[in-house]
Order: sequence, then C-alpha cells, then structure tokens
Amino acid sequence: MQATRQTPLIDGEEASWEAAMKQAGSLLKGAKHPLFHGLAGDLLDSRAAIRMADHFGGSIDHLHGDAIARNLRIYQQSGWQISSMGEVRNRADLVILIGTAPEQLYPRLREKMLEGSERLHGDVPPTIRELGDDCLDLLSIVRARLAGKPVQQDIADSETLIGQINAASYPVFVIAPLPEQRAELIVRTCVGLVRDLNETRRSALLMLGAGDGDTTAQLSATWHNGFGIRTCHAKGYPEQDLQMQAGDRLLQSGEADLLVWFSSLRCDPPPAVAQPTIVFGHPAMSFTDKPPALFLPVAVPGVHRRGYLHRADGLRLVPLPALRESPLPDSGALCDQLISQEPRRC
Repeated sequence: MQATRQTPLIDGEEASWEAAMKQAGSLLKGAKHPLFHGLAGDLLDSRAAIRMADHFGGSIDHLHGDAIARNLRIYQQSGWQISSMGEVRNRADLVILIGTAPEQLYPRLREKMLEGSERLHGDVPPTIRELGDDCLDLLSIVRARLAGKPVQQDIADSETLIGQINAASYPVFVIAPLPEQRAELIVRTCVGLVRDLNETRRSALLMLGAGDGDTTAQLSATWHNGFGIRTCHAKGYPEQDLQMQAGDRLLQSGEADLLVWFSSLRCDPPPAVAQPTIVFGHPAMSFTDKPPALFLPVAVPGVHRRGYLHRADGLRLVPLPALRESPLPDSGALCDQLISQEPRRC
C-alpha cells in the first residue's frame, strides 16, 4: 500500500507540484480537442473527468468503451430484461454462466451470488451451467429449438441445456466479458432467448461488465450529461456518438490532440500515442517506453482515500474506506484546480 511515487513527472523528470500543474494548464489550454480517457477509477475520478470534458470542450471514453458501447447499442435497439445480483442469489434456480473465466474477474461470484447459504427463498443453490465464451452456435440452436424452428445441424449438448431451461422456473443468463469478435452476436442471442422465454415464464440477463470502474464511469456520465461515455462537449452541450467518439478512433485519426488518462485503480500505463499525454495515475505506475508529457500521481480509492464504486449490476454504490493516510492528492482536487485556472471554453 506504500505509494511508490509522490512527486509528478514532466517528460519523465521529477518536478514540483506547482510546475506540474502549470504544465497541465498549458497543455489543456493549447489543446483544441482533448480526450479524457481510461477512467479506470472510482466515482470521484469519473466525475472529475466529466467536469474536465465539459469545461475544456473534450470527449470522454472508458478503457472498456467498446464493450460498454456494444451493450448500450443493443439495449437502445432492442431493449432487454435484466436482473440484479440480489435477485439472482435469492430466486434464480438456473444460472447459465457465459464469458471468459468470470470467476477470475469476480473471485467471490460463487460465494456471494451462486451458493445457497444466503438465499432468502429456499436453501437449495441454483443449478450452474458454464458455457464459456465459445457458445454462439449452442445458444442459437437452443433458441431455435425452443421456438419450435428447424435447425440444419444440431449440437449434442443442446438437448441437455434445453432440458435444464425447460425444468427451471427462473433461468438467468449471467454474461461476463467476451472476446470482441463474437461478443455482440452472443449478447444479442441471449437477449432474444430471454425475450422468448418471458412469453411463458420468468427469465433475465445479468451483465457483469469488464471491471476497472466501467459501470461507475457509464452511470456517472449518464447522470451528468444524459448519455454516458463517448460523448463530446466541444459545442457547449453533450453529443453522443458510440462510433465517432470512440477514444481509439479519435486518437488514430488525429481529431483528438491531447490525451488525458485517468487510472487510479490500475498500474498499467496509458497506450502509446502520438499526442501529448497527461496521466492522473496510480502512484505505482511505471513507464518502460516513452514517458507521458506529464504524470500526476494520485491517491488510490480504497487505499489512500475514501472512494465509491457502483456494483456491476449498477444498483448499489459500494463505499471504499481509506486504509491509510497519504499526502497524495485525489484527481478531483487536481481537476478542480485546473478548471479554476482557465475560463470555460464553450
């Protein structure tokens, strides 16, 4: 928990906080379209990034923006029926786990949600069926067969899954992170399957997200600008475009001329880009290649300061008590100082 760095870096060289904040103000003032990206932090970090984007007329995105945008696009186009962690724990009798090693990302998933010790409606835990992340064909065949439609080629495992679904009174599809190349088709198939099942019984989805504060960033941005991430504030009001405002696209095309990276929960450095980079980062972050134009070490939520994270289902704000005192500033205080130094751009 000991911070490895407590002083800023300008082009890889140690600098005073006064000089670093002056440099940050200069970079922000000179940028025509800053991109506030990463957002791997807690609620206070996300709010700070959103205030900066609004004040300096930039765009916001998250480290896992592709997954957030994909799910948001599916929801906007077709809607879906979702459940909560508590509802799954208390009522689901069949849990179908889909995704890449969900218990690695959520190590207490089985203990807190899938075991029967804390269930309010019966002590029998739900049947758990793990499908992994290569299950598109199986899910498509199961959906077709449950709807009474013919299939050209069946899969042997489909009969077992159909039997489990038919025997359940409340099947829930829990979707963890998926490989990008087949994620959208798997999610859309699950959305359609749940919709079909709700014609005759209760069924739901539970989207777990990819972590790194993705749910917190999306909900915080939605509360502040009405849309969420991938929103541009350059015109003085928020405009969302899930494709055009993607952080990677803005950087690769050169439309964004400054990258402002927020990452108080991860030690990984930001992506190497041609644009100058300001990092509000974890104090243990290191740079093996080219250092950013400016690195500002910030307090880690839940370690150096009190913080808040939205739970993966978005229904609870989880407090993160500080474990120790630290002289490191939080990103919100630094951003407020930068905002106070420059007039609102638009």
